[in-house]
Amino acid sequence: MKLTITSLDSGIKKKTSKAMSKEFSALEMVFADFLLNNSHFSGVKEVSISLSLCGKAKMRSLNRTYREKDYVTDVLSFPVFENLRPDKSKKGKNLPMIELGDLVICKDKARSQAREFKISYEQEILHLAVHGFLHLLGFDHEISPKEEKVMEKYESELVSKIYKKLKFIK
Repeated sequence: MKLTITSLDSGIKKKTSKAMSKEFSALEMVFADFLLNNSHFSGVKEVSISLSLCGKAKMRSLNRTYREKDYVTDVLSFPVFENLRPDKSKKGKNLPMIELGDLVICKDKARSQAREFKISYEQEILHLAVHGFLHLLGFDHEISPKEEKVMEKYESELVSKIYKKLKFIK
């Protein structure tokens, strides 16, 4: 299975996209591996996700419009399908190609959270992309404490796998 993360943000500086190219390759590999173990994706040859980075004003506007929450958030997910969770699988989609949806990450929020968590900006972007990816599949930490733990488990596993991959990508 091939998974492609497409950046729709023409505002991403070339330096940033070059610096993040190995990180996005690791994201694609780990996400594709995760999806291969999900019966919803049996028979699927290609999966795509679109990713955009934006500023605070745009993120606040999106959050207000789509979630009715008037504040800047770090990541928003706009899934195409309601539920593609591997733990809630019924049967595969059997489509040659599936678009999971759109991820929007607030670069300003990512920078401030990176400082707060004492990690690099690139690491925080990876964390937010993983978080958003899980939302695209139907995970939602806001439903209950139990669901929050389930999502945190997957998030931790995926981030760990991405970090391991990054040690081998040059």
